[in-house]
Amino acid sequence: MTNPFKFAEIILPLALPGTFTYEISPVDVPYLKVGQRVSVPFGSNKLYTGIVHSLHNQKPELYKTKMIDTILDTEPLVTKIQIKFWEWMANYYLCSLGDVYRNAFPTALKWESETFVKFIGTIEQIQEHLAEEEWMVVNAINQKGILSVSEIAKIVERKSAIPVIKSLWEKGIIHLDEVLKEKYTPKVERFVRVNPELKSNEKLFNESLHKLKNATKQRETILQLIVEEAQSSKPIKISQFLKKYGGTHSMINSMEEKGLVQIYDLEISRIEEVKNDIIDSEELNLEQYKAQKLIEEYFEESKTVLLHGVTSSGKTEIYIKLIEQKIEEDKTTLFLLPEISITSQMVQRIRKHFGDKVGIYHSKFNQNERVELWNNTLNDEYKIVIGARSALFLPFQNLGLVIVDEEHESAYKQSDTKPFFHARDMALVLGSMFQANIILGSATPSLESYHNAQIGKYGYVQLTKRFTDVELPKIELIDLKRSIRNKEMVGDVSRTLEEAIRDTFKEGKQVLIFQNRRGFAPVVECMSCGHSPYCPNCDVPLTFHKFSNRLKCHYCGHSQGRPTKCSNCQSLELTTKGIGTEQIEIQLQSLFPDKKIARMDVDAMRKKHAYEKTIEAFEQQEIDILVGTQMVAKGLDFSNIGLVGVIRADSLLNFPDFRAHEKAFQLLTQVAGRAGRRKEQGKVLIQTFNPDHEVLQNVTRYDYEKTAKDILYERKSFLYPPYLRLVQLTFRHAKVEKVDKVSTEFVRLLKPMFDEKHLLGPIEPSIGRIRNLYIRQVLIKIPEGASAAKVKEWIQKSIESLHTIQAFRSVRIEIDVDPS
Repeated sequence: MTNPFKFAEIILPLALPGTFTYEISPVDVPYLKVGQRVSVPFGSNKLYTGIVHSLHNQKPELYKTKMIDTILDTEPLVTKIQIKFWEWMANYYLCSLGDVYRNAFPTALKWESETFVKFIGTIEQIQEHLAEEEWMVVNAINQKGILSVSEIAKIVERKSAIPVIKSLWEKGIIHLDEVLKEKYTPKVERFVRVNPELKSNEKLFNESLHKLKNATKQRETILQLIVEEAQSSKPIKISQFLKKYGGTHSMINSMEEKGLVQIYDLEISRIEEVKNDIIDSEELNLEQYKAQKLIEEYFEESKTVLLHGVTSSGKTEIYIKLIEQKIEEDKTTLFLLPEISITSQMVQRIRKHFGDKVGIYHSKFNQNERVELWNNTLNDEYKIVIGARSALFLPFQNLGLVIVDEEHESAYKQSDTKPFFHARDMALVLGSMFQANIILGSATPSLESYHNAQIGKYGYVQLTKRFTDVELPKIELIDLKRSIRNKEMVGDVSRTLEEAIRDTFKEGKQVLIFQNRRGFAPVVECMSCGHSPYCPNCDVPLTFHKFSNRLKCHYCGHSQGRPTKCSNCQSLELTTKGIGTEQIEIQLQSLFPDKKIARMDVDAMRKKHAYEKTIEAFEQQEIDILVGTQMVAKGLDFSNIGLVGVIRADSLLNFPDFRAHEKAFQLLTQVAGRAGRRKEQGKVLIQTFNPDHEVLQNVTRYDYEKTAKDILYERKSFLYPPYLRLVQLTFRHAKVEKVDKVSTEFVRLLKPMFDEKHLLGPIEPSIGRIRNLYIRQVLIKIPEGASAAKVKEWIQKSIESLHTIQAFRSVRIEIDVDPS
């Protein structure tokens, strides 16, 4: 049947409103479908890969349409539900459809004029039959090293530029430059084997053993290796072998130098490790079974369910049972986690149950891997997809269940690029489009979700006991004022905490120490004049990092050496103030010199595989004390932690944010939940200058309900979520006068619609300049009962009105709906 349509609306990855109309060539008319990729010209000489949004016959009257260059796919890569979802998101978060498309679609599938490509290997290695235009491009890239799509369009006919790149990319001859930058490398382990020559040459073997007559341990080790290889067909991991038989890495290295063994690296996929080790799900205890049945009842009413279960209560086992039901119905499950990299234990647990039915999708995969997973999802090859917030954008065919684990986590909110969406909220939208069941899980639910459960909008299911029936850790507060007054402090560690750590070691347990600030000390200060070095690009003091002996800005990345004298008064008397994880690590090392101490924060985890190696070492009890920031509070499940220590809780409570108390309770409860997860009750010690603070008292009692009640009362009184919706506008410019003028004018335009309680600002935030751009913020509280769509319309009209003035257009305006 002939397609009657002559025009197509195309989604382009541009921050411009709406779609763009292109004319369809009569030759292409029968083959064009909604959701396909097409290559189109834009402007005078730019090329883009767009998505077909819709087809129609309405010729634009105000401008002449350009023709679509090429159809890039035989079948759609984007589903109609996805396009509907993108439109919903763009409308809700006040951004363009192109912003959503740019964020949602794998980079490797959307070439544009400024995309750069690189040549892989050498021309001699190319075995595929290439067309003349492909050879022209390959030769040009080979000579120059890198070319942009627009440069390639000058070499070949513009219309064929993107199809040629597509063909070369699919043949594995070129890579996108951004792929090379974020190349994901699988987990690497070191293995050892007996030198094969020793096995095949008896004379050489006997001579080698004779040479080891004075090296008894090496002689024993080579014999143990031979036995181990005979008994197991699997490669022998050095760390596991040494743990089993004793010895050191230097001994193995010495044996390699003597030609006795070979040391080699193997790249191991964290997923494939458990592929052939599928295990049945565990039987639910009575409380879990009742919770599952109650969830299923709510699902029959088509309600979203909030599963509120204390840490280690067995929420994952309930998820697994619900997933099994959906697999029987031949439906797919989307399992969202706040951050895949720090929830690898959860990923492996799900993988152990379901094997190759599971697809993993997150930002550490390179673009080639993301494309493969995109296509597999489109072909409905996975029954479970586990991912961070970006997994929402995959082309699901038959979604039956959406699970949002740790739904309270701020990592679900995207804050760096448009759209500034919240994955939990968008999971509800996506689930409703598929009429899928939705479950939100947390030990400390967000107040928005808890409030929705209390008013009956969500179903509410509780798990109040740990799966193993072990008591929740005992939480005690240490009064720092009293400890300092009684001279019971060693640096920033109280005697009470120090003694508890020593007692924990006597019991053969490990210790987790939490300090929510990285670096050595926040501030370097002059003792003479009080001056502190500030970042030249941001209005924030530089943080001192002792291990690199440098001052760093955690906002723009600026780094400089530590000064030897004050830049203000030239005094040599410089000191540090405040505490970070580096300083705590050094203090603990001096207190416990014979113990192995590791640090887990952004700085320590920069190296390849650093996170996985630290987790594995702690899991295998090679680390005695793990010091870290929020990284140690999330998703970790270790059996041998006897004590959790919090160095300074006050900074969490005193943060200038209306969510500070909620986040403090969540974080402290979550980090406390890392202790005593298996057989014996754990212990948690929280150091604070304000032990009488209501939130800290509630933490010691695990009293979530009272905390929620108190905070919700304040939120209602001061007009904050969940009772009102917020929209925050941020204005940025290099000139402070201009950013002040534009933000003030914006407020003036909106004042007729709002009273002073609902329109706040413009104000200078606590950090008023970042990356040499001055910042002003305006907060709009959408009045109760008012139309959110109408308010957003006023905002957009006000911005359009500002942009009619040429001088105002250079001020960058960011709109954040439902700021976190």
